[in-house]
Amino acid sequence: MIELAIDFHFSESESAALRAELLAISANPYTHYAQFDAAVDDVLYNGGIPDSFVKVCEHKHKADSFEEPYMLLRNCPIDENLPVLDFDEPVIDKRNRKKTYVAEAFLLLYAKLMKQEPIGYANVNDGDIFQDIHPKRDLVKSQSQKALGSIFFHKDLANHFVRPDWVNILGLRASTNNEVYTSFVRNKDLLAALDEATREVLRQPVFYTPFDDLTMYKSAVQLGKAEAHPILGGVTPTDIRFFENRTEGQTEEARLAVARLIEALHLLKKRVLIQAGDLLGSANNDCLHNKDIGLVRDHNALNERWLMKTVNVRSLHEHLDHFIEGRPRIVNG
Repeated sequence: MIELAIDFHFSESESAALRAELLAISANPYTHYAQFDAAVDDVLYNGGIPDSFVKVCEHKHKADSFEEPYMLLRNCPIDENLPVLDFDEPVIDKRNRKKTYVAEAFLLLYAKLMKQEPIGYANVNDGDIFQDIHPKRDLVKSQSQKALGSIFFHKDLANHFVRPDWVNILGLRASTNNEVYTSFVRNKDLLAALDEATREVLRQPVFYTPFDDLTMYKSAVQLGKAEAHPILGGVTPTDIRFFENRTEGQTEEARLAVARLIEALHLLKKRVLIQAGDLLGSANNDCLHNKDIGLVRDHNALNERWLMKTVNVRSLHEHLDHFIEGRPRIVNG
């Protein structure tokens, strides 16, 4: 199920050739990120990246993300031998048992081609740049990348003080027997579906969104209570800071505006069934996304579904005040 346009499809030979280049990278991105970054640069400048793919990235980087917030790639290179991760501690298990870094390298290569800067957060996987969308037993009922069930419409880190400009997701393991959709709505379409009176309410700072579940889970940095905020406006006048069923209006008028927003989201959503080798990049401030669980035929496969993602900003310099000293990409929170 794909209701978004495919921007680029790697041929089998292109994917295999690029996989071989990335497979040769031995630097561990979780313990030696600077060396890993340099090795990906070597591939970028000396490797066999298809010219047609480079041109697609150049076009998308220059495009207006309000009009074109998505990038969908198919048959991207990923690791051939992926461990089945422990359900209780999948992140620790990945660090210990994943010995090749093709997926991580491709995510970083893509970010570089798109002029994006990946970042991490101290409160999310101890600041790992490469994060896993994979269920974790004690977070299966959360609204986070560790959930087993559906995740409501949101933009990543909707009320965090450092909000990503892009979120890139790469499929590693997913079963076609299960209907696990990632759904998207452009801000442009959502705003057009709302009347001006509703939009005006959404511009008022009368909404509250708690910090996301993963940021608050065993927090290394205590953030306290999030501040009230407008839903509409922020990074840009069309930015929407919202998490369905978490963002609350603090007046009756604001609660009605939230209800209208949710109704429009579900009428407008377009779905993608992300499979192994699919990369879906999205402009975090120009669209909203969710995870919709439909029919599940293989529950074991649902437990083992694994996507990898990075969150990215336009410029590291814009966020220098929030980075941990000595860790120039890691947000202190």
